[in-house]
Amino acid sequence: MAKEKRKDKSRVVLRTGELQRSNGTYQYSWMDANKKRRYVYARNLDDLRAKEEQIAKDKSDGIKTEARYTTVNELFDLWKVLKRGLKNNTFENYKYMYETFVRPNIGKQRISTLKKSDVKRYYNYLADKRGLKASTIDSIHTVLHQILDMAVDDDYIRNNPPDNVLRELKKSHVFKTEKRRALTRPEQDLFLDYLKNTPKAQNWYPIFAVMVGTGLRVGEVTGLRWCDVDLEEGVIDVNHTSMSCKSFSISVTTPAKRFLMYSSCSRFTCG
Repeated sequence: MAKEKRKDKSRVVLRTGELQRSNGTYQYSWMDANKKRRYVYARNLDDLRAKEEQIAKDKSDGIKTEARYTTVNELFDLWKVLKRGLKNNTFENYKYMYETFVRPNIGKQRISTLKKSDVKRYYNYLADKRGLKASTIDSIHTVLHQILDMAVDDDYIRNNPPDNVLRELKKSHVFKTEKRRALTRPEQDLFLDYLKNTPKAQNWYPIFAVMVGTGLRVGEVTGLRWCDVDLEEGVIDVNHTSMSCKSFSISVTTPAKRFLMYSSCSRFTCG
């Protein structure tokens, strides 16, 4: 005697793996490549079978089932562990950009549902609502693109959603670029005199005096130690920098040492 085929409440024959639940919705279950049972749900049978077709297509294309459940944030956490070849300060900047702008927003989205339109909407939000400059969005784009490149390589997704999105953003937005102008010598003197003679600002005088007199960057001057300063020779040995992000500070070793002479600026004399 032939086994009676399973049907839903509307007497429609259900396929293998399909089930109508007690609340009237539908469920489809299957075993993935790791022999783990997976489930998807839908309000009606047509929607469920559309999902089944997508699952079959993913399987045919070699797309991993885990992609349906993996978020951008989870992929970033893996990227952090595996990433090599970056200077520490660059790596820390990428992590800071991601944690500040991506994780609370688009980072929560599953990579299987992430579309190019989602990335466009997100970049427009950063430019229009958050008022970020092109260079900042560029940094965010760099790390997001690298993360999703890894997803493509690992067969989680077919293509990288941020591809060409930044280029389109720059064409559609007029980002203001301010030309940097160095302080003139009188302006430098005025600024340092203010710091030196204003009680509330006097603590800042030494650090800005060194920066003005040597050209050191913020990270370089905040990383200085007394052992890096040779007052007899009038030389500062810059062999590392200090980079601060929120509540932590990281010492970064650089491949080259820069030697700056105090005596090259009349404001600084050793003796």
